[in-house]
Amino acid sequence: MRVAPLIERVGRFAELLGMATDLALFAALRDAESTGRPLGSDAFVAELEQLTGRRLQRRAAGRKATERREQLELGIGEIGKVPP
Repeated sequence: MRVAPLIERVGRFAELLGMATDLALFAALRDAESTGRPLGSDAFVAELEQLTGRRLQRRAAGRKATERREQLELGIGEIGKVPP
């Protein structure tokens, strides 16, 4: 790995600051930062999942629909409510 002073890596720093910003990219960065999830391609995230042994892909929030349906069928869907 080569480490160089910023001026050698970037060139004219003022030009870097004057570049157009990609708002979609910044939004993705902010989302990844606030959720603690990695930002990258599906293949990259899958590789991280394999290395860490943890699920990192974004999944749907809440319970699975089948669990909720089973609870309603058993009459335990609303905890704390007593049937009339």
